[in-house]
Amino acid sequence: MKYISMRSSSSYARLKLMAYYLQRLTTSRRLRHAATLTTIACLRALRGRAASSGGLSESVVALRETGYLPLGRLLSGQQCDEILAHMRSKRIKATRGSGESFTVDAVPPGTSTGDHELEHVVNCLHIMELANHPALLALAASYIGYTPTITLLGMRWSFPDDRPDVDVQGFHRDSEAGSVKLMVYLTEVDMDAGPHHYVPGTHRDRMPLRMQRYADADIARLHGAGIVVTGAAGTAFLIDTKGIHKGMPLAGRARLLLGIQYSLLPCLVYEYEPVAYRGAAAVDPYVNRLMVAAGPLIDEAYDEDCTTAQV
Repeated sequence: MKYISMRSSSSYARLKLMAYYLQRLTTSRRLRHAATLTTIACLRALRGRAASSGGLSESVVALRETGYLPLGRLLSGQQCDEILAHMRSKRIKATRGSGESFTVDAVPPGTSTGDHELEHVVNCLHIMELANHPALLALAASYIGYTPTITLLGMRWSFPDDRPDVDVQGFHRDSEAGSVKLMVYLTEVDMDAGPHHYVPGTHRDRMPLRMQRYADADIARLHGAGIVVTGAAGTAFLIDTKGIHKGMPLAGRARLLLGIQYSLLPCLVYEYEPVAYRGAAAVDPYVNRLMVAAGPLIDEAYDEDCTTAQV
């Protein structure tokens, strides 16, 4: 995803970025919750859509309690292999430094992380079916309180490097309210392959005025060991990214991670440029409007019989 810069030529983009920093002034959990409820009420009044009226499932209760929910394997090993084969020739853009473009078979020295382009992610096998699986959308809607919008959809490679990416491989938290993020390992992840580390319960903390990094020793002293997620390719979990988390540094093989964020509103720091979707699955235009450009394949009635995953 492309981040907005204050150097942007678009005054609208700069206003969005200013609004992002202004909303961070609200650090109280109670005030942030009140703002979220107001947002939900406005969305329901404007669009007439609502989350399921059923009671909260055990999964949602657990997610609200800890900020973390394991989902098992949502993609099979074969599906992950097909994704890797499909993306092998696709260009990757380094997320730091020169922003150099490369393929996974020719990683420049000193590169710690890199992202695939949105067009290639959207049109990759299995991705849109998974992102729009009815069970996942229902789970996200129940957690955030309203029909979700996909505000982030990306595949990120992490590579072993002597200089880890401190922005994601150091403990931190994100500030977006009304969001939940699905993470799926597309390669096997053990302790040497950069597993995700989440500190349960910290999503309920008062948010800091300024985003900051947290020392490993301080996290261990205040919160204990936390949750380190390892697993086979296809392993998935949901997190509330307001909680403290990080990707651990890699000591062995590279890791490919699929990230899908479901939110109440568009994220103010991203400059959205929807792309054409050429796949066969019908997808909800409201849920996918920031990722997928309107076209003949975008239909209100998405496939209720999707069998890519069983949540």
